[in-house]
Amino acid sequence: MNWRGEIGKRLRDSQVRFDVPLRELTTLRIGGPADCLVDVESEGDLLALLAWLESEGIPFVLIGKGSNLLAPDAGLRGVAIRLGRGLSTVQRRAGTAFVLAGAGLANAAYVSRCRELGLGGMEYLVAIPGTIGGAVAMNAGAHDGETAAFLEHVRFYERGSGIRTCAAGEFPFAYRSSPLRGQLGRVVVAAEFRMREMSPETIRSREADFQEYRRRTQPREFPNCGSIFKNPPGDFAGRLVEQAGLKGHRLGGAQVSEKHANFIVNREGANAADVLELIDLLRESVYQEAGVGLELEMQVMDTEGRFASPAQPERR
Repeated sequence: MNWRGEIGKRLRDSQVRFDVPLRELTTLRIGGPADCLVDVESEGDLLALLAWLESEGIPFVLIGKGSNLLAPDAGLRGVAIRLGRGLSTVQRRAGTAFVLAGAGLANAAYVSRCRELGLGGMEYLVAIPGTIGGAVAMNAGAHDGETAAFLEHVRFYERGSGIRTCAAGEFPFAYRSSPLRGQLGRVVVAAEFRMREMSPETIRSREADFQEYRRRTQPREFPNCGSIFKNPPGDFAGRLVEQAGLKGHRLGGAQVSEKHANFIVNREGANAADVLELIDLLRESVYQEAGVGLELEMQVMDTEGRFASPAQPERR
């Protein structure tokens, strides 16, 4: 752990803290302590930090708002990184409907800033807790909209190459997936979107509709991390879990939401082991009932900052 005394020397504008519980940084409110948390406030600091961590072999992970993440009970033996206000700006390209947004900007804040500019189209993001960086990396979507459909350019850090800007068309985006994830050696820094001219009143109405739908259909009374599984082609993961008779099922402190069966809530002091055991049960039960293997949308992190899905149910 001798790197603790060195990490701050690489940074000019950013905040460094040690032994920060991941449960305080994730919406599911689960996770042991991260050795270090860095709130990065500039591209220069991000470049210096990532290059140094990689040269030293120190594990790190981008956690954003922690809204799509199951952190390990044992915590992180390395550095958790969040992008701060210095990487959360919004800028409209003069005379166009193109908007450049920093990756640390909250999704809802991006929609609000665009509304002030009279630009809309991505209002579905108000129903997706998280950041612009996470929305690009996971190709976040809802209500028949997805991030890749609006993305024009992406600015990102790439292991071995530093910070680059590329056209979105250079990357093969897919349903809730992209090659711009941290575990693949890339970190989104900013993204440029093609928006549409739209009245603030229309944008606000669309926002209200999406927010009302979220309040009506998704659990808000207990901590959760959003959808657990990707929807399989032509079906809905929540419907399959409910069909298997597991809506409301509880293991330890973790429970399948009684409002939406594709959500697991932290009902009372849940830990990561509770959630993983419940996920295994859901996958196995759905496969036995419907013959469908559910794929995780939630990111499961280990103590070295790596992401991996629990094993698929055994085919019988």
